[in-house]
Amino acid sequence: MLDILIKNGKIYNGSGRLPYKKNIGIKGDRIEIITSDEPPASKLIDAIDSAISPGFIDIHSHTDFSIKDNPEAESKVMQGITTEVVGMCGFSPAPTNGNYFNDLMDYFNNTITLSKEEKLQWHWKNLYEFYEEIEKKGISVNLAPLLGYGTLRVAYSGFSKTPNTLLPEQQKKILYQIEKEMEAGIWGVSTALEYPPCSYCDVEEIAKACKVVKRFNGIYSTHMRNEHGKKIFTSLEEAIKVAQISGVNLEIAHLKVAFKEGWGKASEILNRIHQERKRGIEINADQYPYTAWGSSILDFLPKNIVYKGIKYWRNYLLKKENRKEIIRFIKNNLEGPEKGMGWEGVIIANTKTKNNEVIVGKSMHELSIIRKMEPEELIIDLLIEKEGYVKLIVSCMKEEDVKTILKDSLVMIGSDGRAVSPHGKFSKIHYHPRYYGTFPRILGKYVREEKVISLAEAIRKMTFMPASKIGLKDRGQITEGAFADIVIFNPRSIIDNATFVNPQRFSSGIKEVLVNGKIVVEKGELTSSSPGKFLRRK
Repeated sequence: MLDILIKNGKIYNGSGRLPYKKNIGIKGDRIEIITSDEPPASKLIDAIDSAISPGFIDIHSHTDFSIKDNPEAESKVMQGITTEVVGMCGFSPAPTNGNYFNDLMDYFNNTITLSKEEKLQWHWKNLYEFYEEIEKKGISVNLAPLLGYGTLRVAYSGFSKTPNTLLPEQQKKILYQIEKEMEAGIWGVSTALEYPPCSYCDVEEIAKACKVVKRFNGIYSTHMRNEHGKKIFTSLEEAIKVAQISGVNLEIAHLKVAFKEGWGKASEILNRIHQERKRGIEINADQYPYTAWGSSILDFLPKNIVYKGIKYWRNYLLKKENRKEIIRFIKNNLEGPEKGMGWEGVIIANTKTKNNEVIVGKSMHELSIIRKMEPEELIIDLLIEKEGYVKLIVSCMKEEDVKTILKDSLVMIGSDGRAVSPHGKFSKIHYHPRYYGTFPRILGKYVREEKVISLAEAIRKMTFMPASKIGLKDRGQITEGAFADIVIFNPRSIIDNATFVNPQRFSSGIKEVLVNGKIVVEKGELTSSSPGKFLRRK
């Protein structure tokens, strides 16, 4: 007898082809049969008037830094996401190294706030050990991790405040760690060349790391050095050069054209990607469907000051003459976060102080009026008050470019967000709405309402395409013998409800979500089931 039979729905198998009507029989964690019959099953799911899709694969996720506190991964599974590719933008929770542990904790301040107790428990010497522990405790989604090159570099060379070149012995240890992690099932390496310490890396250093990744058929995901205006073209060439030298499978993270200088140039960027694809480079990109990105208040400062560390720049800003100098810099910096859509388009998402609710969710324009000061003055005050930990949402892209990128055949969908929850630890944070809405937004706004791409093509970009990109076997497709990662949704009602004003809202239209044959969302409600796995590359 089958464990579950799903009947009466339209099956989109992930290939991009038109749907068909059949019933899906599940036994254990696999799809046992796809049939026109109705074999007996312990549980029946009636998917009438619904689309049945492979579970969505989030090709660019940061859930590795929230999964310990949110193992049910609510904001992700309620979108239909069953697998997350994590370890992005140079960050991964491990490896740690006692010699540079405090440096690693300083580096993590850019992505997560850890208490003293949490820091004492952050002990994983290898990345695969972190996921083995997480898996044992129980999680609701599958995780396919990459190794963050930033974490790796800090673990073996410290978090330098100025650009540094690796010593031969340091590089040897880094390359060995990559090899060890890949042997244990890690899927590849990521960088964020915009931020230190990855910003200290040249093409040669990254290519050496990627040559190891290539030996294991892994992938290299890069947050490029600069996504602003025309500089994105130089950054793309750098990424391509790494792939040309190493032969690595390349993924361009959260592809976008930011700020007015770059608006309208999405087609040029995509054409360059297709050129390299034709020349044999395995290159793809991922995207989230919003015109705003996540940022930090530190992006208002000159990078050479940021690199010197919090103690330096905080003392620097306390001096009146320096404060005036930085205010002039903010006003004249053509790449400042506010140069996209003005101060109204810069929203405070989070700070680490207990009274963050007072300012969270407000734009810099609103807060400057409340505090009766110019926005540039406000930036300086917040930098000092909050010790640099102010996360921002910055509007800086054009809708036409978002659509152009979405339509491209080489682009997949990634949330660039963490699995969070409107309850508990994460409830007071003003997240980017992509944390809750990325995948339903594609299916509702861009497929049903605006018809930018077809439903079958959208599902391909969310399932079989990312599975094929990283080499996930038996996932991202509905076929006999595949793992039973399945989402059932209403194509006429699915939509994102999270907004920039109210981001902590689940999407509508997701009916059932199955992970490894177990139901994690039933009739639109979470079940608290924990069937997720640490997926190992084989």
